[in-house]
Amino acid sequence: MFLCNGNHHSLKWWSFEVLILLSGLLPNPKLETSVLSICLTISSLHFVIPFGLGVGASTRVSNELGSGNPQKALVAVRVAMFLAVVETVVVSTVTFLCRGVLGKAYSNDEQVVDYVAAIAPFLCLSFITDSLQAVISGKSSN
Repeated sequence: MFLCNGNHHSLKWWSFEVLILLSGLLPNPKLETSVLSICLTISSLHFVIPFGLGVGASTRVSNELGSGNPQKALVAVRVAMFLAVVETVVVSTVTFLCRGVLGKAYSNDEQVVDYVAAIAPFLCLSFITDSLQAVISGKSSN
């Protein structure tokens, strides 16, 4: 019952918040909390792009299927997946190439900036799954 009516999105965001709070229990809580907050912010900002693409693709596919055009719906799915792959490659490449300065957008502490640079490759890998999942899931309706 709790996951009905869109509450799963709320649960997801609360899990991020709990994760940030739990990072305060690590050996260097100020550093870990700062880096985790920055990485989750970057990941959340990135997720908006493929999620918007997925919502648009979902609407387009629904309209084509409602019009009785399954072939056009298939083309819309393929185009959306292609755009998701292109977006992932571009964003992951830019993020990876800018990993040394990425942390400076959020902090002036060199230790935090260096830690963000070290975690950026893993962030780029998560962009791949986030993008494809967001486009494939589209807009979930109740």
